[in-house]
Amino acid sequence: MCRFALPVLMMSVLAPASTLAQNRAVDSVTVPMRIEGDRAFVDLTFTRKDGTARSARFWIDTGGDAFLLTEALARDLGLTLATPEKRGSKAFAPVTPAPQPFLGDMPLELVASRVLFVVASDNLLPRVAPGHADGIIPGHVLARYHVILDYPNRSFTLAKPGVIEPKGEPLRMPVSAHMRFPRTEIEVAGTKYGLLLDTGASFTVVSEAVLKAWGNHHPRWARYPGAVGDAKMLGAHPIETMIVQGGHWGSYDIHDIGVVSQPKGTFERYMSSMMAEPIIGSLGGNILGHFRIELDYAKQMLYLSQPAAKAGAP
Repeated sequence: MCRFALPVLMMSVLAPASTLAQNRAVDSVTVPMRIEGDRAFVDLTFTRKDGTARSARFWIDTGGDAFLLTEALARDLGLTLATPEKRGSKAFAPVTPAPQPFLGDMPLELVASRVLFVVASDNLLPRVAPGHADGIIPGHVLARYHVILDYPNRSFTLAKPGVIEPKGEPLRMPVSAHMRFPRTEIEVAGTKYGLLLDTGASFTVVSEAVLKAWGNHHPRWARYPGAVGDAKMLGAHPIETMIVQGGHWGSYDIHDIGVVSQPKGTFERYMSSMMAEPIIGSLGGNILGHFRIELDYAKQMLYLSQPAAKAGAP
């Protein structure tokens, strides 16, 4: 989950005509997906100024805003780096010209003004997280496609809308108009809660108010101050960790759900303002990693299944 508020001008980035002609027939592509620290990654291919190919590992973040590159990658591609603008503890700036990445044989459609580099960076992951990320593929890019994240079988599919016949249990997935953030619901103790479906987060997060209410009603559920176990890879500063004893996502049971809390208002006010409907948290990789998830952004539907991993899956 990564957010930036630089001005946005809706300008599509197009590959050269010869490249588009060569790839016009590519309606879908499936590539290996790597999981590290409960986050999902794929490799994109760029072309340097001298014509050589450059492979780079990108973090898939349905809750991300900008298409981000490290400064190291931007310089290696020979991009012109504009004057940075400070956002919190980091600085970001546009690159020119905007690069044309490929996922397998498919060119990704970007928005030029939302392609940024992170100043003085060579890895976009939090320091506490394992792995490496040269960049981030955000929600507004993913929303142009039908997306499949098959966590058990470590595969990632992008397809043009309407190309793939979805499979799995259908669930509503309201998508916000500008950020293109997808929303889903889980049920805990008979009550449904709206969450950002956040492939960029390694761990599930809820409002401090919600976690405290669960604790008051279920005093036997384990609670710990701060981050515990895999929650430490989140990279944020959780107030508390709880192990929720049972819940449901659609018709699927989700047992022993690890969640951490953030201050009240983080989701209820700030994040909900970017969503199609209110949320109280985000559903992260510690739960997503057990499922095959189809995101039909065009129809605002989520298709959920839980396949067994095939022999030979990475």
